[in-house]
Amino acid sequence: MIKLYTDAGLNSNLNLAATAYVIKYNDQTIKRVQPQKPDDNHYLEFLALNLALADLIERHWDDDILFIHSDSKILTDSIDKKYSKHYQMILDKILKQLTSFSSYFVKHISDKDNRAAHSLVHNELIKLRK
Repeated sequence: MIKLYTDAGLNSNLNLAATAYVIKYNDQTIKRVQPQKPDDNHYLEFLALNLALADLIERHWDDDILFIHSDSKILTDSIDKKYSKHYQMILDKILKQLTSFSSYFVKHISDKDNRAAHSLVHNELIKLRK
């Protein structure tokens, strides 16, 4: 079983953005955060998941059940519906990546339940300010 937590953040005043994800698989925890080009915050949420799925597939960790957790309602709803009015291009990439997994489940969670990924984004935005 793979547990994946994703998040993104945007500081539009300073033109700073970051994506992050946390993967929990067996006894391993992998944390990744990356600065991004400042874009729409919703797009960045999709991008965070896209990057995380690419990482899982590259590691060949796509042969297990995947549990995706995100505090982005638009992301989780779009995956469930397989449709997004404004983000269909990146959603299509995500949906294609998800076919690599034997099965997956998507769950919308609160910010406080997404602390690991959220704090990675928050700390990266602080670091980028300096």
